[in-house]
Amino acid sequence: MGLKKLIDNYAAFNWWANKNIVIWLQSLDTPLLYQQMPSSFTSIDYTLQHILRTQKFWLAFVCEKDLSTFSWTVFENEVERILDEIKTQSEEMHKSISSFSEDQLLAKLHLDMPWAKNQLSRYEYILHIINHSTYHRGQIVTMARNFGIHEHIPATDYNFFNSRSNS
Repeated sequence: MGLKKLIDNYAAFNWWANKNIVIWLQSLDTPLLYQQMPSSFTSIDYTLQHILRTQKFWLAFVCEKDLSTFSWTVFENEVERILDEIKTQSEEMHKSISSFSEDQLLAKLHLDMPWAKNQLSRYEYILHIINHSTYHRGQIVTMARNFGIHEHIPATDYNFFNSRSNS
């Protein structure tokens, strides 16, 4: 599998996994999504917002858009909107990432933020975006299990995605 095909597949995987997590979360009682739980973020809602903000930031970065006015705003009591936006943004991310050529994926991008400074290939930043979302989806599942939710949790593993799509 070439680099472009791999990155396209990972972007499709991220869209699929986020869509499945969102559909599952939309089936739960909304107050559960606001319930406090010790984790990286204190609720499923805040974890979802973090996934969304981070995907938006990194997509803008890999698309070389102006980040000077990027908003890291945290919203209160808008989880339904956040869930819908994650699905939409993940689809947009898939389409944008899939449009890059192999040469564009290999191009070096310079990150100069107060919290990190480096220079990596565009594809490495894309893999970071997807790994980051995967990590936090796992936290969401763990939080839900700690709230007593054990049924209908979707499998969002990359291998499961590939097995599903190749069967």
